[in-house]
Amino acid sequence: MDPKQVSAQEKREHADPHEQAMSIPIPILILVALMVIFGIFYILAGDSSTPPEYGDQRTMKDLMAKAASTSDSVDGAAIYTARCVACHQATGAGLPGVFPPLAGSDWVAGKPEVIAKIVLHGVQGTLTVNGTAFNGAMPPFKEQMNDVEIAAVATYVRKSWGNAAPPVGAAVVAAARTETASRTEPWKGDAELAAMK
Repeated sequence: MDPKQVSAQEKREHADPHEQAMSIPIPILILVALMVIFGIFYILAGDSSTPPEYGDQRTMKDLMAKAASTSDSVDGAAIYTARCVACHQATGAGLPGVFPPLAGSDWVAGKPEVIAKIVLHGVQGTLTVNGTAFNGAMPPFKEQMNDVEIAAVATYVRKSWGNAAPPVGAAVVAAARTETASRTEPWKGDAELAAMK
């Protein structure tokens, strides 16, 4: 561009900045290099034979006690989320007119063997919950879950959303499964279940 054609405003502008040969400041490069060297040293100096569980200061005795206490337990909340939440919702409120609520339900708070039988075989037809009729369908879970899993999810439901019913044991579910082993279809709502309540 001809210098004679440069305007007064353009002459006041500063040149665009550029990185030149060193785009990253030298102190930053030194810091990064020191961190890399420290990381390599830390990894090489560590005792790789130490179990990673010891990082939180637990001893083998602590870990064995925890394993013994939880080896037979099943997460009822996880089962509920995987199997039940689509219909009964995360809040246990259900869907009005279709899927009954579990929160505050008279069926949930009732006999443990009844809730076990319902989960085992499902329900089809009109079911009255807390005075409100629901006409939906609940699938049977006797083939999808074992006794411990059914007991865990039933216990979770009986302890959640303000419910305070006693837990359901796997033995109760096993007994209900044996008692109703010949059943091949879901319970017919109030017509069959009301007498068990």
